[in-house]
Amino acid sequence: MSIVLVKGQKADLTRLDPKLRCVNIELSWHTAIDLEIDASAFLVGSNGKVLKDSDFVFYGQTSSGCGSVIKKNSFSGIQPFQIFLNKVPSEISKIVFSLTIYQKNGTKGSFRQVSDITLSIVDEQSGKEYYCFPVPNTFSEETAIVVGDLYRHSGEWKFNSVGAGYFGGLASLCKDFGVEIEEETPAQLAPKEVKSVHHIPEPISKKPASKINFSKIELKKKQSVNIQKSQRITAVLEWESNKDLDLYCFYVTKTGFQGKIYYKDLGSSSQFPFIRLDGDSQKFGTETIEIYRTDELSYVMFAAYSAVGNGIGSFKSMKAKAVVDNHMGNVVVAPLLERNDLAYWVAIAHIDFTDSKAMKVSHVERYSRDHSEASPLLYSDGSFRMDVGPIEFKNDQDYNNYFGN
Repeated sequence: MSIVLVKGQKADLTRLDPKLRCVNIELSWHTAIDLEIDASAFLVGSNGKVLKDSDFVFYGQTSSGCGSVIKKNSFSGIQPFQIFLNKVPSEISKIVFSLTIYQKNGTKGSFRQVSDITLSIVDEQSGKEYYCFPVPNTFSEETAIVVGDLYRHSGEWKFNSVGAGYFGGLASLCKDFGVEIEEETPAQLAPKEVKSVHHIPEPISKKPASKINFSKIELKKKQSVNIQKSQRITAVLEWESNKDLDLYCFYVTKTGFQGKIYYKDLGSSSQFPFIRLDGDSQKFGTETIEIYRTDELSYVMFAAYSAVGNGIGSFKSMKAKAVVDNHMGNVVVAPLLERNDLAYWVAIAHIDFTDSKAMKVSHVERYSRDHSEASPLLYSDGSFRMDVGPIEFKNDQDYNNYFGN
C-alpha cells in the first residue's frame, strides 16, 4: 500500500529502494466541465532554471533532450511521465511537474473547477506505487499548478509535495523556469475545405532558434492551418467512452501509391510506408499513429471507425478528436463538432505535405451514410470520398449483427 503525502512533505525514493532506476510519475484529475488540462515537466539546474530548451517537456516536445524524461500518451484525465533516474544529467538538480489549463477559443477556466488532482509515484518495473499526493484544492482563479518535484539530495533522489497555484498558465511557468517561448497565433487559419492540390500553402518563416515556439490550435469546422513541416508526425485519436474506436491513416505517397494503416496492418517505422499504428486499443482512450518520413508522402487522412458491436451513438458524444503533433512545438486539435448518431465512419483530419517547408492540417469532419460499413478512400490528388471503400468487419459477430444473421 502506498504512502499518502501531505502538502509540503518530502519523501525518499532511492534511499527507500537503492535499486530504483525508473519511475512513473502519474498526474490525474477530474473536471465536470470542458477544460483542457496539460501536464509538463521542467528539468532545472541549481539556479531553478532550465539549462536548454530541450529540458522542457510538454505537449509539443514529449521527451527531454537527454532522454531521461518522457511524456507518455495521456488518457481520460491521466498523464504519465516515465523518468529514467540514472539518465538524468548531473547538472540537473530538480524535475518539476506542473498542470496548466489551456484557454481555448477565448474560454476561461481555473483550477477551482478541477477536483481530485493527484500525483502518484510508481515503480516502472514492478508496478508498485510508492507514494500518492492528493493536492488540496484551495485554488481560486489559478490557471497553473506546480504539483511537485523530484530533486537530488546528498546523492539520493527525493520527492517534494508542492501543490502551489499560479496565474498566467503555461507561459507564466515557462518564464519562471527560464524557458523562452514565442507563442504562435493561428493567423493562418482559413475556412477552406480540402479539395485539390492546386492550393499551395504559404511557407512558415522560422523562429529564432533560441526560443521555443509552441502553439496549440483547435480547429473550427472546415478550417485549415499551416504549421512547420517536420520529418516525424504523431496523430492521436482520443475519445471518452467505453466504446472501441479504431484509428485509420489513409495515405498517398509522392509516387502516387495509395494505402492505409489500421488495426489489421500496423505498418512499420523502419520500412515502407514508414507509418506505424501503436496497436488496436480494444478499449476506450487513445490510439496513436506515428509518421516517420513525411518527405515520402503527399497526403494523409485520419478517420475513425466505430464497429457495429458498439451500437449506435454519436462520435461527438464520445468527445472524439484527432490531435496532430509535429514535435516542433505545434499541436493541432481537430474535434468533432457535429452530432451524427447513425454513422460508423468519420473522416476527421487531412494533412497536405506537398509544400517543402510547411504542412497544411485541415479539419474535414465528414460522415458515412447511415449504417454504412464501407470505408472512405483517399485519392492521389488529395481528395477523398466516403462510402466507397471496402467493408471490413472487426469480427464475425459484427458481420452477423450487420446482416442480421
